[in-house]
This record gives sequence, structure tokens and C-alpha cells, in this order.
Amino acid sequence: MSADATSEGFSSMHQNSRTRVLTEEAIQQAQPLRRPWKISDGRGLYLLVAPTGGRYWRYNYRFFGKQKTIALGIFPDVSLEKARERHQRARELLADGIDPSEERLGLRKRTTT
Repeated sequence: MSADATSEGFSSMHQNSRTRVLTEEAIQQAQPLRRPWKISDGRGLYLLVAPTGGRYWRYNYRFFGKQKTIALGIFPDVSLEKARERHQRARELLADGIDPSEERLGLRKRTTT
């Protein structure tokens, strides 16, 4: 890519480093299909649209080489902004070497006992 490629409309970022594109409007317009489908917000955060019409926030990540998914809430109870905050918190835990799903399990155990 030439030095002036960014001036020609090409981004100098990696193909998987897109900025967030999900909007409240896009979420509202998402229609359920026969099978569950995903609307990505980037960096593993996505909205799962179920055939029943439910919309569920999920975060896919890897911890010690193992693929994992954590639930972040149900739309509209959890807004796009709140889901992004929860996603960022989970990313911070990963950066500190803590599995977000294990952290949540620990919190549940402490609150129930």
C-alpha cells in the first residue's frame, strides 16, 4: 500500500480492526430469521438475534487458547452503551489474566452465600 493510500479512501488499519458500526437503529430493525444470527459490534461483541425475536448480547473471547462465550445481557434491558461497558470490563479482566466467566461465577457464589 502506498503512502498516499489513506488519502485515496483506504484505511491503514488491519482488515479486522474496523471501528464499531452497530447502532441502536440497526438493532431495532434486526428481524428474526429461521435460525439465530449475529450482528457484530467488533472485538468479539455481538448481538445474537434468536428466531423467537429475542436479542442477546454475547462476547466471544479466548482464554489460554480455549474459545469461550459470555452472556452480557438481553436487549433492550441492556442497551448498546451498557453492553459496550460490560464488554470493555471483560476485556480488562482478560488483560489482567482473569477469565471473565470465572469472575462472574465467583461473584455469584459470594452473593448467594
